[in-house]
Amino acid sequence: MSSPSERLAQILTEGRFVAIRELGEECAAELHTHAKERYLALEATIPQFRSSMNRKLFELGPPVLAIYQALLHDLGVDREPALRLAEDMLLAFYRKQLNRSPLLGAAMDIVFRLKPARRLLMKSMLAGEPGGFRFDRASDAGALLAFDVRECPLVTFARRHGVPEVVPMICRLDDLKVKELHGIELHRTGTLGTGAEFCDFRYVMAKK
Repeated sequence: MSSPSERLAQILTEGRFVAIRELGEECAAELHTHAKERYLALEATIPQFRSSMNRKLFELGPPVLAIYQALLHDLGVDREPALRLAEDMLLAFYRKQLNRSPLLGAAMDIVFRLKPARRLLMKSMLAGEPGGFRFDRASDAGALLAFDVRECPLVTFARRHGVPEVVPMICRLDDLKVKELHGIELHRTGTLGTGAEFCDFRYVMAKK
């Protein structure tokens, strides 16, 4: 499992062509430097989770926040263009990760299609830890897997640093990830990151 600092380096590398396209070579190099400086300033505030699930779900928060802060405060990019650029860099990294893991979709398919695997996944999610993600089982007879996220440390972390607007771009990665599944869709009406009371996840079989 990668650390947030390793994820920052990967996002900056995989998203470099996006930064050069939008900012030019010189400013893209400055972004690289300032994002690392911003991350170092954030590092002491990153929660130290024991659970591997919490660490995995949280790992993109600090690097995305550092890149966004660098764009806003060090390079003087306006809010909306900074959000778009940070998300485009994140997507470049995430798509490369998916391409490097061709078996990911197959493994996820097994988890979603086998009831014992879903039960084991749900059990691990419900265990939780203080300050981490809090999942509640949800009732939905038509769903393969149904749960609600009631507490999200990504939202807490971003609010603490005054930039809650970065969270939705991380939420949207769930929609990209589910495309790796075959015949399974994610139905979701809201997320904590966009101001909803909870994130409702309903994984269902796609209609033919």
